Amino acid sequence: MAHASLVRSGCASLAISLLAAACGGGGDDAEGRKVYTPPASATPGGTASPQATATAPDPGAVDGIGGARAALQAFLRGQAAGDAAVCRYVAVNEAFVNGPALKGDCTRGVENTPHVLRPQERQAMRTVVVTGGRLRDGDAVIPFTALHWTSGNMTVNTLQDTFILRRTKLAWQIVG
Repeated sequence: MAHASLVRSGCASLAISLLAAACGGGGDDAEGRKVYTPPASATPGGTASPQATATAPDPGAVDGIGGARAALQAFLRGQAAGDAAVCRYVAVNEAFVNGPALKGDCTRGVENTPHVLRPQERQAMRTVVVTGGRLRDGDAVIPFTALHWTSGNMTVNTLQDTFILRRTKLAWQIVG
C-alpha cells in the first residue's frame, strides 16, 4: 500500500509541475519587460506579417477617448520598460515633460524610470490598462482611478492624480 501512495503523490507532483510550466510558472519575467504591441488579430485582416505590423496604425493616433487611452497606456507601459520611443506620446514644452518624473528631458526620464520605481510599481505599470476618462474642451482627462493593472501594485503617488492629453496631427500626447 505504501508503494501505491508514493506513486500517486509522485504523479500528482509531476502533473502540478507540468501545469505550472505550461501556465508560465517558469519564473522568467521576460514577458513583463515587453512593451505592449497589438496582437495580430487586432490588425486589419486578422493576420500580421512583419511588414503589416510595421505599417500598422499607431493606437494613440485614433480619434476620441479611445485613442487617448491607448496613448497613455502605451506610454506608461513603455516608461516602465525604459523605452524612450514612447516619448512620442509626450508633448514638448508642456507641464508633463517638465514635471518631476521627466524633469524636462523625456528620453532621459523614461530611460531612468525603471531604476527609480519599486519592483511592484514597475510591474503594475507594465500591465496597466486604461479604461476611463472623458473628453473636455478637446482634451482627454484621465484620472488615476481609470488605470487598472493585472499584477504589481502602485498608488496615485507613483504617478499623478490626473493625466491630460491633447490631440495633435499625429497622435494624442500627454500635456499635463
